Amino acid sequence: MTKVSIIIPIYNGSSYISRCFDSIINQTYTDIEIICINDYSKDNSLEILEKYSQKDDRIKIVNNEKNLGVSLTRNVGINLAKGEYLYFLDVDDYIDEKYIECMVEKIEQQNCDIVLNLSVMQEINGKSTLYKHPSMPAIRQDGNFLDNITITHDAPCFIWARLYKKSFIDKYNLKFLPIITAEDVIFNAITNMYTDKTFVFCGEKYHYVVYNNSVSGGVRSERSLDLVHMQAHRLIYDYLNEHNKLNDKLKLFRVYPFIKVDTEEKFNIYKNFFEKIEANFHKNESIYNEMEKYFAYSLLNSPNYDEYLKNYNKVVTIGYLRSGKINERTNFSNNSR
Repeated sequence: MTKVSIIIPIYNGSSYISRCFDSIINQTYTDIEIICINDYSKDNSLEILEKYSQKDDRIKIVNNEKNLGVSLTRNVGINLAKGEYLYFLDVDDYIDEKYIECMVEKIEQQNCDIVLNLSVMQEINGKSTLYKHPSMPAIRQDGNFLDNITITHDAPCFIWARLYKKSFIDKYNLKFLPIITAEDVIFNAITNMYTDKTFVFCGEKYHYVVYNNSVSGGVRSERSLDLVHMQAHRLIYDYLNEHNKLNDKLKLFRVYPFIKVDTEEKFNIYKNFFEKIEANFHKNESIYNEMEKYFAYSLLNSPNYDEYLKNYNKVVTIGYLRSGKINERTNFSNNSR
């Protein structure tokens, strides 16, 4: 049985394939299969892949008959994988030569379902810096376990920084939801609910390269970032609710500095979401910060967009700072709906 299945979605990745694949085929850990899913590329990605497959028989090429996007393409890879472990790599990035070796070593030493490697080098315009996640708890030099709630709330959601035990993925039939963006946020939130803890460590480095346009996922969304995040939170809630996985300690949403309620469409989407989660939010109010409470209550207490504009700022962060504190009208008991 193959130890590691490396799954790589590829859409118009001809400019990046060579660097990515050179880093894979030269791994010190050799018991791998490399599943390359060409997601209906319009460039010469397939031609380059075929040349690599002629040099290395561990490379398996799959051609999508139409562009599926990164989520469904990764699912194709999961279904085909024969490895004991699953690893997802983006074609526009690359890994150190001992990366897979150190990931396998940790997951087998700790006998867990998921390991997370925090050693990520972020490369922008040729400059490489060590990525530091703003809310990540301190990790011992040799690594340590974090519980699933801490991982969901505070750890980076990078799919490519994790190694998964395939039997764990298969047991719960875990798949990527058919969403264009923020698929990693959703997949990690779901997988975290099926395991008590994740082993987190700093090992060999993943090189995350930032471009103006990412090429690994194909179809891209034109919706604004805040709506993308809200869509992700809504899908996570729906999944966890349907599978009886809602947890009293789990935050169902976050407020980010870029969130604005500056259109009626956004108002309706946000308000509908908070009406859906209202009971759970009220029950778990203590786990949310004051700005998150402000955001939720401002929407729940506004019957329509015009009334929202009268009472609150379009930019949630500015509105919260100007409010000074959560006032009396933000109590559910005073909700006039």
